[in-house]
Amino acid sequence: WLATRQLAQPLQRFAHAARRFGGDLKAPPIHLEGPHEIRQAIVAFNTMQAQIQHFIGERTHMLAAISHDLRAPLTRMRLRSEFMEDLDHQGKLIRDIEEMQSMINAALAFFREDTHLEQSTTFDLSELLQTIVDDYRDQHIDIGFTGPAHVVYDGRPLGIKRVIVNLLDNAVKYGQRPSVALSCDDTSIRIEVIDEGPGIPEDALERVFDPFFRLETSRNRDTGGVGLGLSAARGIIREQGGKLSLRNRRSGGLRARVELPHR
Repeated sequence: WLATRQLAQPLQRFAHAARRFGGDLKAPPIHLEGPHEIRQAIVAFNTMQAQIQHFIGERTHMLAAISHDLRAPLTRMRLRSEFMEDLDHQGKLIRDIEEMQSMINAALAFFREDTHLEQSTTFDLSELLQTIVDDYRDQHIDIGFTGPAHVVYDGRPLGIKRVIVNLLDNAVKYGQRPSVALSCDDTSIRIEVIDEGPGIPEDALERVFDPFFRLETSRNRDTGGVGLGLSAARGIIREQGGKLSLRNRRSGGLRARVELPHR
């Protein structure tokens, strides 16, 4: 029994650390302990984790640098367009340049937030959601809310707030009668943002999470953004070990579901 316990405890800590890395890409390496075979597995896992962190860091910095460097030629194009005699073509070119600048600014903001990950803290998730709903009501936008009065959660409140605000903004723009529902059990916490709008074509339910993808009906920058909101939202939830999915409702409208592990 003692030998089994001495073997099981390091294995349990190893499994816990592996699950933690799935929800936090900046998790520290696992402490070496246990029998020789387990220590070898820990060394291999730590090496793999370091390589993944290095790859993600380099990719993020490279894409941020590319986005930043694109600003200079776009500025030159904007200046040269001012000397065009054809006013119709000039207006079209300026609109294209402004759209590219908006995409670059959104990409830079996305990459900066990715490199400055918010620290986890314990907070009342229900209170956070009700505060968001109250903020919308102050803008004369009625958002329904159902759920328990208090749900304590250990996570990143600003990240979760950004996700829910993004989902609610979409529900307000493209749907009707948006609402938020909070529920939980022993293993998970679920936040659902529901509307009664037209929904999304079935073949686009996953594609809308691709960076810069926008539905045909939302290509206007003033209404449809640049297509990074849902991509960033899913990334934030995955960093906390959760899932974000979209489903069309049978009665009409869209259901956005955030599932978080109940720690």
